[in-house]
Amino acid sequence: MELNIKVDNNKTRYGFIKGKIGPYRWFALVHKKDVDYGINPKTLEKGKGRIVRLCIYEEVTKEYRLNKDEIYTKRYIYANYQRRWDVKSKEYIHIVKRLVEYLERRYSLKVIK
Repeated sequence: MELNIKVDNNKTRYGFIKGKIGPYRWFALVHKKDVDYGINPKTLEKGKGRIVRLCIYEEVTKEYRLNKDEIYTKRYIYANYQRRWDVKSKEYIHIVKRLVEYLERRYSLKVIK
């Protein structure tokens, strides 16, 4: 599966970032410097890292036609980190690793003028 990573807002340097990786959506909270409770990019466990919040998910929208038209969105979560892993499906670990590596690389670059 091709895992193209897209960031929704390219102007964001740090903070809340969201985008797509392959067919999935994601959002992350990235700090300017490494923190003790971030995702360690080598082990993907809690440790020194910039990413303190990460969620990879898929949204499915469905319509119900019972009493009146209703639309709802269901969110399938494949990975969820918030100072610890709540959800980390082994089936999607390669996606988590690719996204963490990308975010660590992208947000550790320093622009020299």
